[in-house]
Amino acid sequence: MKKRKVVPHPYVKERLLTEGMNALKEKRYKEGYTYLTQLKELQLHDDDVEMALVVCLFEMGHVGEAKERCEQLLERGKGDWAVYISMLVHLQQYDEVVAVIHKLQRKGIDCTPFLPLLQFSEKMIRSQHEQRAKQYESIFQGNEWAKQLRILQQLDFRLVSHLVPIFVRYLRDETKHSIVKTTMLHILKKEQVTEPMIVKKFGQTMTVIPAELDEQQQKRWIEQVLDIVEKKTWAKQNPTMYEWCEQ
Repeated sequence: MKKRKVVPHPYVKERLLTEGMNALKEKRYKEGYTYLTQLKELQLHDDDVEMALVVCLFEMGHVGEAKERCEQLLERGKGDWAVYISMLVHLQQYDEVVAVIHKLQRKGIDCTPFLPLLQFSEKMIRSQHEQRAKQYESIFQGNEWAKQLRILQQLDFRLVSHLVPIFVRYLRDETKHSIVKTTMLHILKKEQVTEPMIVKKFGQTMTVIPAELDEQQQKRWIEQVLDIVEKKTWAKQNPTMYEWCEQ
């Protein structure tokens, strides 16, 4: 037997929409979600209903799903940027908050209402970077040079400005490992750091400005470091790290 298409009663949409929106206004989010989901199941929903579902999901604690649905709406030119940015703050995705607001500003959209959240997110990012730098400080004070090198290999370059004082102390400490010092100088040069630094390595003491480091000098240092590494058979024990040092 051929299935007949069920045609909803003409007042069903109006009733479900009214009940759903009233529940949303009264903060009965679970109830509102139930009514609005029925609209979707009956294919009577639109973008406004979808946005209301996003709010219900967010308030019910299903933030990940709410964010995903909101992104889909925004891709279609619908949705609500204020709600989306609030979700990002709730998820502590501060980098995304900053990126989204700057993107909207480039598009010429008035972001005045979002500026407090932008400032808050930038403050939180700075705080996170400072906390991570403090964690790294104790590691660089120690002698686990392989661990130190792994940190530098995976370093978020936005942290470099916070790590400069740590690098300065490390570079002038004659007891610290040469391969770590060479890697630090490479990072500082890449970030165009212009602060003069005392470097003690290979029995020499010199003052360098990382941004002005000569490529040939760096190459000679790296060759010396790799020679040390090979003699200690570290290349065989940790080939991945050795390859990274060569780059």
